[in-house]
Amino acid sequence: MNFMRTFGFSFLLILIFSPLIPAEEVTIRGEPFTKDNFERCTPVERILTDENREGAWNLRYKTWGDNPMLFSSSDAPDITYDPLLKGYYDIEVESRATDHAGGFGLKLASEAEFTTLDVPNEGATSTKHFNVWLPFRKKVRMDDEKLVIHYTGKTAYIDSFRFTPVGTFTPFHLLSPNEPGPSSGVICKQMGRYIGWPTITRTSRGECLVVFSGDRDAHVCPWGKTQMVRSGDNGQTWSDPITINSTPLDDRDAGIIETAKGSLLVSWFTSVYFEKSGIMRDSWRQHAAKIAPETRKEWLGAWVRRSEDNGKTWGTPSRTKACAPHGPIQLKDGRLLFVGTGGGSGPSTRVVIEESNDDGITWKQIAEIPSSPSFYASEPHVVECASGKLVAMFRNEFPDMSQRFLGQSESEDGGRTWSAIHRTELWGFPPHLTRLSDGRLLLVYGYRREPFGQRACLSSDEGRTWDLKNEIVLVDNAPDGDLGYPASVQLADETILTVYYQKDQISEKTCLMATHWRLPAPSPEQMARSKE
Repeated sequence: MNFMRTFGFSFLLILIFSPLIPAEEVTIRGEPFTKDNFERCTPVERILTDENREGAWNLRYKTWGDNPMLFSSSDAPDITYDPLLKGYYDIEVESRATDHAGGFGLKLASEAEFTTLDVPNEGATSTKHFNVWLPFRKKVRMDDEKLVIHYTGKTAYIDSFRFTPVGTFTPFHLLSPNEPGPSSGVICKQMGRYIGWPTITRTSRGECLVVFSGDRDAHVCPWGKTQMVRSGDNGQTWSDPITINSTPLDDRDAGIIETAKGSLLVSWFTSVYFEKSGIMRDSWRQHAAKIAPETRKEWLGAWVRRSEDNGKTWGTPSRTKACAPHGPIQLKDGRLLFVGTGGGSGPSTRVVIEESNDDGITWKQIAEIPSSPSFYASEPHVVECASGKLVAMFRNEFPDMSQRFLGQSESEDGGRTWSAIHRTELWGFPPHLTRLSDGRLLLVYGYRREPFGQRACLSSDEGRTWDLKNEIVLVDNAPDGDLGYPASVQLADETILTVYYQKDQISEKTCLMATHWRLPAPSPEQMARSKE
């Protein structure tokens, strides 16, 4: 028998599989199993039995068990392992912590540089050793890919690899200098979970932060949490999600800004809509029954929460009357302004304006925006133009979906008085507004009719007109209409990064996606209007 088959070290592969279960159920994880075929390692002649020969890797045994580990001798060569996998995986490696400093290099065969993995060994002694799992890569496509192990001069014990499938995946990448674009792909996917309604901001540190409602069963459910992912490279790579809010109710819609003081301000609202007849599932009833009346009173409503240390810790939530998916903005005069729905039953009380003069700690209402009974205003967002004029856009929940054109209102006095909401010719919802470096206004919105996707439009005259004849199609191949809530930031190179939610694959739940794209150049006439 080939000794490679007899003395193989263990590569652990954890499978995730989905039997025929309802789509809303959590993904089931299979039992782990080991692979012992070391003919996949090259060069195989440099993997020895327990000989401790220099210039080789040796199979060593734990004193407490029979499973061998790979151990490096001096000048051990690089070893390549082919896991024979297809699809996208998170990769971890299991190592042995001893009383000697341990570590090794690891890379994908397609990569030029090794990643050095140091093994933490606090608490290890000459008689007490233990295993540790080290993260290596997230969301790696493994088709025709191999792993390469590198000796770095330290003690190296490698016990196993763990490959956790992350499902079919459309990877996101930034546009290269000569790539016309747009470039679209996934920035956060929680397999078996529903996530949505994101907002993005770019901080003074150059980080991109995206907040959203994650870890959900469905579009409506009791479990929503306010979560956040970060990118320090303009969106090329993203951190794992962290949870900011997890109240006893459903935490929905998240907005984020960085204030002039450097604070992060996150907005969201809570809901018990999951209890509505026809929506409530049997699996939610026990949770709903435990929500006491005083808990509902304590948590139901709209909120903001601040962080003064770049998101490491978060302060006590503050109530707001205004509620909107992308939250408040900061004006040039230092005030925070929040345009949102305020819970009123009539058109004239449906949209309220709140301001904060203490960096978002307290809020007071300063205005309402009038609306006709025929316009069903909701989910607004506002932008301050170069001149100081404020332009607010509104989702229109008109019963006839074909008539759901965005609404618009303006203020010339810092938000104290507003024009009546008037209908535009822009179809889609909801809106997010950004003032670009050249003065133009950028509007992005979801497009929930075929072809499903995300769209954008520009104004060169502070919202007096919109260039609808040159409407920009960012995405037009989404599987269905459960999508949208796009939000944009302009990067240092003046390109645009737009985030939104939709399904990556038709058989999956929604995820967060992004599109990196270039603005069309303004005409001289448009430039003149934007500077008026």
